[in-house]
Amino acid sequence: MTNSTIDLSASPIRIPVHFHGVVYNADHFPGGARTKGLGGGANCQQYVYELLRHFGFIVPDFRSSELWEDTEYTVVSETMRRFDLVLVNSRPLAWGAHLGLCLGSDLILHLSRRIGLPAIEPLAEMIRRDEYSYFIGAKTACRRCLREGQI
Repeated sequence: MTNSTIDLSASPIRIPVHFHGVVYNADHFPGGARTKGLGGGANCQQYVYELLRHFGFIVPDFRSSELWEDTEYTVVSETMRRFDLVLVNSRPLAWGAHLGLCLGSDLILHLSRRIGLPAIEPLAEMIRRDEYSYFIGAKTACRRCLREGQI
């Protein structure tokens, strides 16, 4: 990891400043009793969902396996595109998978325990690490409510 990895100002998507310094907190997961937005940090899922919601997407509080199984709010993406949800894991299962957001050009924004802050990395670099060695797939949020001019 380099300092440029955590320089979110280099993102092809303008990431609001309040998303830059979010710390990893495994206890702040989607639907968790103590989870409200990004206050107190977030896990990978909560971080990505809050960013998508900022851009007007409707995303339920899914855990990884629920997201992968969902067909009402998301569809499997054959070609990874900007704003797609990306799932990787240490094994070929969606349960417990790490979640990131495709920024385009194979770049993934994610919040991990190892790095501790939001980072941008190429997918190919991520899957070289044991904890992300299996690319589960990408999903496109299909029910979205985009505000004019945000994307």
